[in-house]
Amino acid sequence: MALIRGDAVETGAERRLLAEAEAALPAVLRDIRPGLSTGVSAVEQDGRRFFELGTTAGDRIELRLDTAALPQPLLARTFTNTTTDRYVVQLADTLRPELAGQVLSREVGELLAVRDRATVGARVPLDSLLAPGATLPAHPELSDADRGRAEEFNYLAARMNDADLGAAERLDARHRFSELVDESGLRPRSPATDASHAIELYAADIRQDVVRPLLRAGAREAMAELAQPVERLGSADARAVVEARAARAAEGAAPVVPPGFTMPGLRPDGSPVPRAELDRAAAEAAERRTSLSGRTLEELRARQAALPEGRHPQYELMIGGGAALAARSPDMLLVDARGRWHVDPIEAIVQSADQVRHLRQSGMGDPYQFADPRQRVPLPALQLWEDTAAVRGPLVDGRAELRVGAEGRLLAEISPADGSDPVTVEVKGSPLIATGIPPEIVPGADRQVPTVPEATEHLADGLAALGAPEATAARDRLLSLPEGQDRAAASLAVLADAGVTGGLAAAGDPRVAGAMETLRATAAWEEARAAAPGRVLMGDEVGDGDYDPSVARDWVIAGVGGAAIANAEIILQARPDSRVFMVGKDAPFVLHNDAQYTALRAKHDAEYGGDGRLVTFSGRYLGAVGTVTAPDGRVRLAALDSSGRSLGVEGDAYVACLGRVSRLPHSVDSVESWARSAGGEVRGELRFDKDRQYLGYRLEFEAHGQRHACDVTGAASRMLPTHVFGREDTARLAVLNDKTTPPESGNVAAGFMATALQGSHLARHTAAEREQRQGPPSTGGTNGTAGATVTAGATGAAGPGDAQRAVGAAARSRSTPRTAPGQNRPAAPGPAVPPPHLRNRPGPEPGRGRGPGA
Repeated sequence: MALIRGDAVETGAERRLLAEAEAALPAVLRDIRPGLSTGVSAVEQDGRRFFELGTTAGDRIELRLDTAALPQPLLARTFTNTTTDRYVVQLADTLRPELAGQVLSREVGELLAVRDRATVGARVPLDSLLAPGATLPAHPELSDADRGRAEEFNYLAARMNDADLGAAERLDARHRFSELVDESGLRPRSPATDASHAIELYAADIRQDVVRPLLRAGAREAMAELAQPVERLGSADARAVVEARAARAAEGAAPVVPPGFTMPGLRPDGSPVPRAELDRAAAEAAERRTSLSGRTLEELRARQAALPEGRHPQYELMIGGGAALAARSPDMLLVDARGRWHVDPIEAIVQSADQVRHLRQSGMGDPYQFADPRQRVPLPALQLWEDTAAVRGPLVDGRAELRVGAEGRLLAEISPADGSDPVTVEVKGSPLIATGIPPEIVPGADRQVPTVPEATEHLADGLAALGAPEATAARDRLLSLPEGQDRAAASLAVLADAGVTGGLAAAGDPRVAGAMETLRATAAWEEARAAAPGRVLMGDEVGDGDYDPSVARDWVIAGVGGAAIANAEIILQARPDSRVFMVGKDAPFVLHNDAQYTALRAKHDAEYGGDGRLVTFSGRYLGAVGTVTAPDGRVRLAALDSSGRSLGVEGDAYVACLGRVSRLPHSVDSVESWARSAGGEVRGELRFDKDRQYLGYRLEFEAHGQRHACDVTGAASRMLPTHVFGREDTARLAVLNDKTTPPESGNVAAGFMATALQGSHLARHTAAEREQRQGPPSTGGTNGTAGATVTAGATGAAGPGDAQRAVGAAARSRSTPRTAPGQNRPAAPGPAVPPPHLRNRPGPEPGRGRGPGA
């Protein structure tokens, strides 16, 4: 029987897989780090089940095991949080339970390597030496993933020699060890008669020298016996290797990936931008972007001038950018307002480099290039990455709104950020929308009916149901009110004048009650903004730098979540004498795991030993904003509860950070209105790739026999509009969001890393669809995406270099005693340098590859 969590189904196979992994964990720790743990205990706390590991150093490590749908060929994925010492290992939900221990040994080994390195602040080696397809660099060293693979060897060797296991189990462990040797480039794959055999043998020797110090005695012995060319293995071992190679070949081709781009963060000469030059590099990237935007506008206007009246230039279109630029094709016209991280006054994102280490796999950037493992990644790095990705095709800095033209064509009205005249383009295909998180909710508004338009719609239905003449007249007046500010107060006045408020309340419709609550809260908000100009703000206004920090000393922030703490940091940094009073329910668990929250409270919250400039009032349920007149006549702002009573928290300014409205992106408002006003339909569908990775959602608008579609991705796709999607889809996405970014990681599904990875999955999916339609792209093609991943070189290859030297070095017998690593070694062949267009590209995920079959 399946266990239902939300609408996600945990199958019996998944439960067996988790049970096997949990049972294997103590043995894994014993076999890979016998001196690390003083004990392992399972803990159930606040709905979480995790393992608590005590260490001989007196530390406490939390490790949670889970299952998830993972992109091929991943067998597992580990989220590391060296700030809080919390870690999550996700096993692929298709993994065979009997392989759980082996895969877990690799993941635990990797997270311990990350932890060890962060503890001493060591440099982070990025390129994996033992990953399938890895080339041999000039100065070989092991990445964190390689160290995890070394522990996998230790685990398998321990099972090979475990007298408590049966002969079949020990033999299986031996064959898996040998297969792992093959995948890690530790034995040549070419026959001894092949010209490349010698260079592969040399590369394998180098790898063995580097990994040997991490192997325990049993693994070193097994390596010496099994890391031999197939021709030198015993018949049973040789047969197992040949069969494993055939099985991998039968699995089919590698996942389709589009030709890609150099990862952002390089100087013109191809070398990485040093940290000291980050600000200058970001400024230069911004200048290139501005220049290209101007040239693109000139081209658009020139093309428009050559067309007959009523026609417009045709483009594939992407609206919005940010980390979702990982999904962008250079054929697309990008229209992006250059917001969020380009305007946020905060100095760095709230995650450390370790917390967003998977970002590199998306191709959007390398967090370790500009931050130490436990350091937060600086905003100029994100700006550099985004601006570099933005100039890979035509772009306009600005905003775009979609509409349906008179002839039924889908058009985009583009308003350039430089203030020049708008331009119009005709959209080819389905536009891609990545405009970021939806707007914030007004304090006190009903979350089921959060906006004035929605409230008007429900009240109109309620008035129609009353049927009385005065109700009908009130409905007509309500629907005729103009859009914009003061509509909420005007709507309340219409209902009061008609005397229908009591009748609506008596109807008992919760949607009508919620609509009235939203109107009252919105009217109170607009009244407060008018009474205290510049001092009643939405959190996004602070986050966008669209506020004046000098207008107030004491700030009330409504909310205690991620946006609230980020705005608190911005305000406290902007004015040295400012004070912030955060008020709300409870800080979410994820907040306690990022690199910002605890550090900021330790600096400014007296409860944490800080200077007292930050005070948190938790356990409060907020209603609408309130105004209070001070003795000097100045208007002060107050936090109220849902009944309008003061919560005892006042300030000179008020910032609302209470969550967001689940709505469609603003850019499709006109198209939605086109469909609904004609009695048409608006449909939504969640989109997934073949590996069940969430790509976003598709919208279809249909009216007058015409149909238009658009795709929404990135942060905008992480909150589903409730009037389009049902509870089943919403519940499903909530589970997927938690899997995408476990709260222990300090990340959120709408954050930079998750969005970039989603974009790279979408890029691969789009490339695969294109290949199905058109066949594989020609070599050297120019079309691509930011999220491409390239495997440079064949498994075990040493790469281009002086093959003659390698042949001489490899000619020695593998059975002769070997020198210690680095002693009397002949010169290595030339480093495996990829061609310029692939340098600094993300390779296959470090330490992953096909591994044991799933």
